[in-house]
Amino acid sequence: MLNLAKELVGDEALGLLKYLIGKKSEITDEEIAKELNTKPNEVRKYLYLLSDHGLVTYRKTKDKDSNLYIYYWKVNVNQINEILLSRKRLILEKLRNRYEQEKDGLFYFCPQDNIKYSFDDAIENEFKCLKCGTSLSQYDSEKARSFLEQKIKQIEEEINKEIRRESSKSY
Repeated sequence: MLNLAKELVGDEALGLLKYLIGKKSEITDEEIAKELNTKPNEVRKYLYLLSDHGLVTYRKTKDKDSNLYIYYWKVNVNQINEILLSRKRLILEKLRNRYEQEKDGLFYFCPQDNIKYSFDDAIENEFKCLKCGTSLSQYDSEKARSFLEQKIKQIEEEINKEIRRESSKSY
């Protein structure tokens, strides 16, 4: 879960997410900044990023004395697993599409520049690299297909594991 969150929001925001996961109640951005010894603007930037991905939520109130808004932040525990699971499903779909392209297509590549061309593009360019003019070689997509198969299997297993874990919680 955290690896996918890291991919979505980066290391800095991931650190903040981990911090918020450890908190049992809402906390203001000012309190977070003080506890993490960070500038409030920096904390807010990452909170908004996390919020954009649905990983955290906030509640806004108005301070009676200063008339300023105060934001109370917390991890979106009800949605975080579903958000990450949805993201994994999207990645899985893209990997499957790419696998089908690799399986069904015929490709060529430039040994000089490592640029990959579809068969149609290779014919159109007379089997020459557009960048350097080198003759194209046929691309063996076996390694790519094998890698994609492994990744697809890994993500399918992760998704199934998450689904089993979620369904066991509901009983």
